[in-house]
Amino acid sequence: MRNQSACELVANMCTLVMFRDDYVGSPCKLFEGAKHIPNSDNSALPWLYYGEGDAQAVLFRKKITAKYSMDPSFKASRLNLTVIRFTPEGHMKGISPASGSFLQLCPGSWTSLDKGLRFGAQYKFSCKIPAHQLVQIKDTEFLDLYLQYWEDGESLLHAVPVLVVDLKVGGKSANKRSDRAQWQLTRRFFLIDKVGGVKYMSKSEVVNAPSIIRYVQSCTLRVKVQGHEEEGRIYPPLLVLKYGEVKQEDIEANVEVPFTFSVEYEMENSMSHAVEVSVGVLSALAVVWSGIETWRYSRRSGRVGIDHVTLGKLLMFSCGNLANVFFFVAACASFHTFAFYKGQSIVQVLLPSHQQEQIIRSYVISAFSLKIVEVIHLLWRQISIDIFFIDWERPRAHGSLTRPCSQPTTSTVPQPVSMWRTYFVANEWNEIQTTRKISPLFQLIFTVFVLKVIGMEHWAVADPEVHTSPPEYMKDSPPSFICCFAVGVMVYVTIYFLQWVFMVLIYERYVKNMVQEFVDICSMANVSVFILALENYGFYIHGRSAHGFADTDMQTILGQLRREEEDLCGHRGLLPGTDQQTFQMAVPLQLRSYYRKVMAPISSITLATKRLSMGGAGALRSKVLSGNMDRSIQIYHNMNKFLAAFFEHALKDLDYDVREKLFVESLLDIEFTEIFDKGILYADSGHSFDNVLFYGNEFTLATFDIFLFCFVEMLFHDFLLAAIVTAFFEKVLVVIRRVGGRHNLAKKTLIDERFLV
Repeated sequence: MRNQSACELVANMCTLVMFRDDYVGSPCKLFEGAKHIPNSDNSALPWLYYGEGDAQAVLFRKKITAKYSMDPSFKASRLNLTVIRFTPEGHMKGISPASGSFLQLCPGSWTSLDKGLRFGAQYKFSCKIPAHQLVQIKDTEFLDLYLQYWEDGESLLHAVPVLVVDLKVGGKSANKRSDRAQWQLTRRFFLIDKVGGVKYMSKSEVVNAPSIIRYVQSCTLRVKVQGHEEEGRIYPPLLVLKYGEVKQEDIEANVEVPFTFSVEYEMENSMSHAVEVSVGVLSALAVVWSGIETWRYSRRSGRVGIDHVTLGKLLMFSCGNLANVFFFVAACASFHTFAFYKGQSIVQVLLPSHQQEQIIRSYVISAFSLKIVEVIHLLWRQISIDIFFIDWERPRAHGSLTRPCSQPTTSTVPQPVSMWRTYFVANEWNEIQTTRKISPLFQLIFTVFVLKVIGMEHWAVADPEVHTSPPEYMKDSPPSFICCFAVGVMVYVTIYFLQWVFMVLIYERYVKNMVQEFVDICSMANVSVFILALENYGFYIHGRSAHGFADTDMQTILGQLRREEEDLCGHRGLLPGTDQQTFQMAVPLQLRSYYRKVMAPISSITLATKRLSMGGAGALRSKVLSGNMDRSIQIYHNMNKFLAAFFEHALKDLDYDVREKLFVESLLDIEFTEIFDKGILYADSGHSFDNVLFYGNEFTLATFDIFLFCFVEMLFHDFLLAAIVTAFFEKVLVVIRRVGGRHNLAKKTLIDERFLV
């Protein structure tokens, strides 16, 4: 009979049953022959369905000619939606604009909710609504949604397809699948249903209160932007709805029901491909460099073939290098997206999809995990080095020695050399073991200040503008992970770079350089430092005094310094007439063998001391400890005498040469010369020995700090918590390094650990 209101009523009934036509008496059976886009306006049946399998074609039609902009002053900088509203009885209530607040059930500021349709902003608003309020919030209406745009000054409408997640096609939930070809798109929807749940009691009595209420639990507007060649144009938006139910007992208990409204934008981009290609190429280079590092380790360790230790080292080096590659690529991709997204007016780049964000997340997690392995390896290497302090002081005076219970007498016994100079140097070394080039505490405090107090963390808000305070309409929207990651890395690296420049160019040059001061202290104390980081490789700090002695009074020391300032004495360098005091060493096998032979009893002495300290007879313990002490003193004197003779060229079959490294050797940090009977000392930049200190591994420690900072922020979305956790673990590394280094220093230098403060 072409009764329009009656047909609209049947369409509403079909919408209420979620478009199911698989049972007898379904109102949707009337539309079986009308599952397509209407060809004309003559059809009496309302438009409810798109064609089966047409979702792909519908969602990629290029009918919308409007060009949208991310410039807020531009007219097309927001989505203009229009809705046709119908009563449950099928009467049209009118045509009205569908603002952001219209599509939401959450209470809130109309202005804030409406700005959720700002073009390019990843908007999300969630809330929980008491059931009593849900019943009263809206009347049941049936809606047809359109996108309004302008072409040549004329206002046009384009139908917005609806994807109901709960809809079943042939008894299957096809709309929950990712395959668009199986989707069934529809047109009409409702936000809340308070009529379908009213029970029919009898022919004359109807209970008006619904026993169950259906409402939109999740409402998502997906907008896909066309490619770069179609600047600012979009494909038809898609409204994705998921319904929930509130039962009578829930209404009586006034439970809170969840609701979420979001606007998502997506655009075809090559970020994932670029990230994969970059990771692939740089990872190959990282593995090659790890192979070079392993080769360098094998040469310095005297390993000829490939064994399990060599393969383990290759794995360790690869972990560190791959961690740097993963994080570098993830940071570059995130910063590129952030910079272009925030700085554009014509759409070129949009925030990546959730799947693309997961790729960046996985690389950050992998980088942090691999970096942990590298840091553990670094700690183990540094607390297991071989180190010895060579005391050049010699007994030089005869005279009156005051002895207890006697008068001063003239003695021919040489005055003993004081050990306090060696203890002083050992304590200075113990202090600089955990010294960093920058202050980690200052780094984290200032980073948090810039992010939290100044408000740069709000740059990560998922809209095209830059904010130092959260905009009202985005307060409940989570920040973009990509933007958050980019802002965190950018602020952290910038502050680190500024601090590094200040420390290296100003503070260490004009105020204090602890590493260089340690070399000066060695010269003043007349003590050299012999370090073996690997089997046949190490470092040497030549601390022999230019004056021949250092165990003297203050007046003499000041006089020595004055003579050095006036160039009235020899130079401090190992070679005559030079000031070069620090060297890298490639030691011959004979030296390493003798060193191992002399130091071998130390392990048994240490073990015996530990056992006796746990118990045993007092007299026996004192006797054994006294014997162990005498043996340790003898080992110390033998090693001191041997190493002093070696560096004085006093050993017939064991000698060394001093030379500069070749350019390629310096570039790759590898020694190409084979070592047989003669060792080689390579003159360095003045502080190559810091390789066994935190100071010389600043890059590894700094990257670990920023990896940890970003990892914690990614988990908990809180820069302050990330800074606290990073500071805690940085302190843990310092404690481990200090305790382990202190124990190793006492063991290898034969200095009583009680003298290390």
